[in-house]
Amino acid sequence: MFRVASRKGSPSGMKVLLWGLGAILIICLTSCGGGRRNQLPPRLKEVKELASEGSYWFRQGCFSKAERSFYQALEASQLVDNLAEMIRAHNNLGAVALVQDHYLEAGEHLQKALELNKLFQSENEELLALGNLGVLAYKAERYDEAEGLWEKALVMAEEKGQKHAMATNLNHLGMLKRKQERLKEAELLLQRALAIGESIGSKSSLANTHMQLGLVAKIRGDFSKAEAELTKALKIDKAAENTIGIAQDLEEIGLLRQEQQQWEMAYLSFDRAINLYALMGKTAKVDELFELLKTNQARGGFPKSLDQYEPLLVEPGETWESPLCR
Repeated sequence: MFRVASRKGSPSGMKVLLWGLGAILIICLTSCGGGRRNQLPPRLKEVKELASEGSYWFRQGCFSKAERSFYQALEASQLVDNLAEMIRAHNNLGAVALVQDHYLEAGEHLQKALELNKLFQSENEELLALGNLGVLAYKAERYDEAEGLWEKALVMAEEKGQKHAMATNLNHLGMLKRKQERLKEAELLLQRALAIGESIGSKSSLANTHMQLGLVAKIRGDFSKAEAELTKALKIDKAAENTIGIAQDLEEIGLLRQEQQQWEMAYLSFDRAINLYALMGKTAKVDELFELLKTNQARGGFPKSLDQYEPLLVEPGETWESPLCR
């Protein structure tokens, strides 16, 4: 997602979508497993520690470090032919590649996870791979394919009673229907996701659902409901200390207020969001927010000056590392 990062396999001419989908990828990222680690065989203990480390860096948005940890976990698991951990590593590497728009690499890892899973037959890993392959198809604007993959994952999750996966894939499908402006269908799916998220107390799922419901309401022109839903998402993400979610929520609230020509309020939301994106090293998002601030200034007079944001911008060809990743 960094402007300076290579776009391995990025379809030519394809519109690069917003980071907002990354929240869903964070939900889909498989955990490294629990258990009494000190009692594990040395190699398996090493694998789980590397996977845990990779998951930490992924949540921080430090994708190069996450990728390195997951590759090390993959190599360590291959040394002892641990299929479960090999599949998990490929799923995690697929998620890391996908969030950076490295599409070919993401597809290769996710397909490898499914291939190995024919031997291991883990329903959880299959669900994760199908969900992320759906995200890959969505990003490539292959919406029918994305819908098919997410519906397959949803059916599997329902059959096995995996409520978190049910909520995740309902959120995926609701997002897709919203994108296609099939708003009634989107609302029905998202209301189901909301009920499940509330029943299991999943903050990540609930925040995503409220954001999507807010965006549906915005398309309908119901700005009051849209703000209420986006504010709920922000409250949940803040309680969970989900930095990327907070930034996304603030950005969407700013866009909503901008559409209502509430220029000062839009600026105050954008200001908080751009500083969060900069702190996390999301330079492409910093660029997008800077353009929104320019529009806000030109049309509404806020901010009075853009000078304070100039140090946050990164020139093409330059590299910049988030303080969180050092």
